[in-house]
Amino acid sequence: MTKEEILNGIHELLSKNVIGGAQMMARYKGFRGELFFENFLSEKYPVFKILEGGIIMSKNSTKTSLDNSMYFTVLPDTSDLGDYKNIYKALSNIGFMEMYIILYADDWQEKEVMKFETETISLKVPSLKILKFDAQQNEFIETNNDVKNVTGFLEDLPKRGKNQYAIEPDCKEWLIANLSQFSEKQLLKIYMDRLFFDGFIGFSKNKGKSSDIDLILIRPTGEYRFIEIKEKDLPKSNQGFGLDVPRLEDLGRIQEQSSIEYYLAVRHINNQEDRELIGWKYISITEFEKDVKGNKTIEGGTGMRSSYSSNPTLICSLSKFRNL
Repeated sequence: MTKEEILNGIHELLSKNVIGGAQMMARYKGFRGELFFENFLSEKYPVFKILEGGIIMSKNSTKTSLDNSMYFTVLPDTSDLGDYKNIYKALSNIGFMEMYIILYADDWQEKEVMKFETETISLKVPSLKILKFDAQQNEFIETNNDVKNVTGFLEDLPKRGKNQYAIEPDCKEWLIANLSQFSEKQLLKIYMDRLFFDGFIGFSKNKGKSSDIDLILIRPTGEYRFIEIKEKDLPKSNQGFGLDVPRLEDLGRIQEQSSIEYYLAVRHINNQEDRELIGWKYISITEFEKDVKGNKTIEGGTGMRSSYSSNPTLICSLSKFRNL
């Protein structure tokens, strides 16, 4: 697939599965921040190995994505699964009901992906190999490679819904202008995640809360680290960077139950308009939790949620963050 095809596909998938343009832009800016971090890490710390994070989807929990949930990672079929086996074994302690690795080949065919009452959207789909993780055997087990192995975890809705809000053309223009600088390989990772999350699942399924692991890092010593990536400017008061309370609780739980340390990496920007880089900072989730313990929450941004939703957020002091 060409870079143009990948970006057009990403936009097509998200435009049918978000609740508005503001939410779409929040997602696009999140993609860019994650790719910026990946490039920064590769250039400044080439001794670190980077693994893809995975997607977490709950059947029915609206409080956390970690209850009654599945975990899956989408990877090129050339990937070495040795480290992923270790990661999956650690994550299995959370109690995921099902865990998959989805491998895709570099061959593409136009297929029907999203079927609505008034239209059907076809997109490029590769050949897939779907492996199910067996925690007791500590092995990835072959399946019949049907997408329904993954999507069947969730209950079908009577009919597929889609976004009813107008998406302004400048959303797509922003996507193309800001993400074209990244490689086809990096953009393809986003496309394949969205193909499953928005295309094969999307508003066709009854589901609870979802989340993801942004990135997994392997230190030269062989230790694994989970990384949460954010792009933030400093508030005028209460100088520091925040996380919404439910997300912070999930990160802490993943860390505790998997025994893999979680870190927050922040792309510190000058303001929300220009979004020029000031520098990269980081903090462990353990240190973050210690600093905010007993603090009052503030109302944070809504991100992918409705603009009318509540988002209690805890701010960690800027002085606790280290330069990366």
